[in-house]
Amino acid sequence: MKKRTREHIIRLANSIENNIAFMAIRQGMVMIMPFLVAGSLSLMLISLPIPAYQNFLTNLLGGVVVEILDYVYSGVFRFFSVILAVATSISYTLLKRKKVEQYVGFSDIIILAVTTLVSLISYFGIQYDDFSIDALSNINTFTALFVALVSGEMFFALKRSKLFRAGKQRFHNDTVYMEALEGIFPAVIIILFFAIFRQLFTMLFSVNNIQDLLEILINRILTVMDSDVWAGIVVLLATHTLWFFGIHGSNVLDTVITQNYSDVEAGIFSKTFQDVFVIMGGCGAILCLVIAILLFSRKKNLRNIVKLAFPTVLFNISEIVVFGLPVILNPIFLIPYMIVPIVNYVISYVAIYIGIVPPVVQEVEWTTPVLLSGYQATGSWVGAVLQVITLAIGVIIYMPFVRVFEKQSEKRLVDKVKMLVDEVRRQEENGSISALTARDDEVGNIARLLAADLADAIERKELFLMYQPQIDCNGRCIGAEALLRWKHPGAGFIYPPLIIQLTKEKKMLSKLEAFIFDEAAGAIARIQKDISQEFKISVNITNESLEWDGFEKCVENSMKKYNISGEQLWLEITERDAISSSIHIVEKLQKLKSKGHKFLIDDFGMGHTSLLYLQTNYFDVVKLDGALTRDIMENKRNADIIASIVYLGQSLDFTTIAEYVETAEQRDRLTALGCDAFQGYLYSKPIMLEELIPWMQMHQL
Repeated sequence: MKKRTREHIIRLANSIENNIAFMAIRQGMVMIMPFLVAGSLSLMLISLPIPAYQNFLTNLLGGVVVEILDYVYSGVFRFFSVILAVATSISYTLLKRKKVEQYVGFSDIIILAVTTLVSLISYFGIQYDDFSIDALSNINTFTALFVALVSGEMFFALKRSKLFRAGKQRFHNDTVYMEALEGIFPAVIIILFFAIFRQLFTMLFSVNNIQDLLEILINRILTVMDSDVWAGIVVLLATHTLWFFGIHGSNVLDTVITQNYSDVEAGIFSKTFQDVFVIMGGCGAILCLVIAILLFSRKKNLRNIVKLAFPTVLFNISEIVVFGLPVILNPIFLIPYMIVPIVNYVISYVAIYIGIVPPVVQEVEWTTPVLLSGYQATGSWVGAVLQVITLAIGVIIYMPFVRVFEKQSEKRLVDKVKMLVDEVRRQEENGSISALTARDDEVGNIARLLAADLADAIERKELFLMYQPQIDCNGRCIGAEALLRWKHPGAGFIYPPLIIQLTKEKKMLSKLEAFIFDEAAGAIARIQKDISQEFKISVNITNESLEWDGFEKCVENSMKKYNISGEQLWLEITERDAISSSIHIVEKLQKLKSKGHKFLIDDFGMGHTSLLYLQTNYFDVVKLDGALTRDIMENKRNADIIASIVYLGQSLDFTTIAEYVETAEQRDRLTALGCDAFQGYLYSKPIMLEELIPWMQMHQL
């Protein structure tokens, strides 16, 4: 696929991602995924067309198991339109809450959901004697989505209209009460609207809803067609167009297809022909997409989704995939979603027409698994071979679009992670750190997703350390700082302070630090085999590290495991991460220092906390804040501050290390001011351990 075409598709997909109506449908369908999985699995277990299995299942526990499975299936799919409408309205409200500058209270979510539910059930005619419970099933998904979206738009438009606002009548201090009061007028208007709309629709078209009208129109088109070739294409295009917009096309047109194409002897195209050879795996021949993802996708999360859906897709139940990826409302998959069924149709029709494959001789239940259905429908394994061929062609068609979908997912993830990093940096600048994963917005969503991935990465030890050498005034390497890195499979390298923040919030810091100390101690053990001079590795810790009861034991275990000394493992803490002065922490610091560990203050400036640290005997080394060292050549005030810090350090027997040293002129100026050692890109960027050892060997004097 050409790069320009791919970029156009991705832009279109992103624009849909930002449309609140489309997002509400998509997220509403994601919300009901647990019900879909339960209902689909129940249907799959009930429908397996193997006589011996059916006999076993029917007699198992006297038929109780079948009743339970049917109970679950009916509970989901016989009320599917109701579930979908409520989920979509809730999703719509939550999106409004995030995307517009309009107050949306918790009560609004409940009021709109109930208003949608009442409007939908009334619209389906529960008040009439001829009402059927089937109206609430997945047959009427189009109407359910229509009612949910219109209700949402009207609800918030009416609330903005100020026709009835309780804001100026705050005679009650209960927020829920006031929100409910303000919701009366919108709820009544919406319910009346759908009552009137149904009556007008019935008067004009003699049907109750748009979906019924659509069935009549398609039925009339099919009845005037003499050729079942073109009739089949019309059915496929109509079915998949509806499906793409989140409407269960197969159920919407089920009556049309059953009336016109249920007889397998009337011609090549029939409902069984469509189920067996055209839409294998469900609408869009989703089994082709599933196989394409399993074979060619580089994204683990995509493969996990299709692995979950694979058993149901084999039984032609596609909802988990089309809602979970998603496929619906996703322009990236629109082309293959429409093309693959048409290609399957043409190939299968021609194969049967010219006699390569026997015609369909018997009806087959639509949930019959692929290959078995091909054999049963034609009475020959040639039918199964035809299915394999069309599957292979469908996989090839879907493959490039899977790659585009991955690219779009990567870009969206990268953009969201960048937004999260920007928020962390903003908080660092303001000095006010708040919980990211507790937020109820886009930042909170991506923070929770990233935290879950981080937990898995820590368990699998996918994080690693890089090392940036430190050089003294004589040009001799005296050690290195260990720097934590995590390369997320989709978002790339993650900002290290964000990693630490997420581990703190999710109580994973102890696990992470146990891994870091083990890695750093192991690195020291490897280096000392080849380096005879004294050196050290410094590891960053936080105040939470010192408050962790197992911290000392963790450090000690790492040292014993690799037989290293405390003098070789230094502990570094940032100036803004203030250390608690509790007796417990002070005793822990003293114990660690007695074992040879030295403490460094990182990002040292002239702040109040920095000066307080100079009064203690906790620290041995100060590392100058990069904000001071970066522009020392241009900013005389920074030079004066550094000179003062160096003077204080010499008076109190501190060693001073300058970070972010990038030019020889900068280093010479810092040397003249009295700095003892340097760290920065002038000498080396952070490097892997395999590169650090030869680097240190080259810089021994």
